[in-house]
Amino acid sequence: MLKGARFPILHFIEVVLWLPLLASFVSVVSFLASQRIASLNLKGKSLPSTWEAAVPNHGKYLPGYIVANHPAAFTFSVLGLVGSVAMLYLVHRAQMVQQAEASPEFKRAHKIAHMCVVAAVAVMGYILVMRVLIGISPA
Repeated sequence: MLKGARFPILHFIEVVLWLPLLASFVSVVSFLASQRIASLNLKGKSLPSTWEAAVPNHGKYLPGYIVANHPAAFTFSVLGLVGSVAMLYLVHRAQMVQQAEASPEFKRAHKIAHMCVVAAVAVMGYILVMRVLIGISPA
């Protein structure tokens, strides 16, 4: 299926597959690293009452979820993570086959496309860290 894809299509598919990978990674981490609010040392301060748990993040907190309360959501998060990694692996293998079969002038185009994917993933990671994973301080 992927071997028949034309040259730049695989690189676009790779960029698109990074989105569910990052989202499911954040979701799995929010399940695994979360602590009940009552067990946190907030020193008399509080977090939003709508949160069931929180993930400590450098003195700030992100909303977290308890696996026992949301087993289906946790299962889908793990499946999304594993599925995204598997699909990215298949895309990468198809890209390597394409690059090996490419003529010398297209090998450079493959390298440029790979650098564009790296840049796009770096921008997605920057947005994720700077906009989504900031956290809030207890009030």
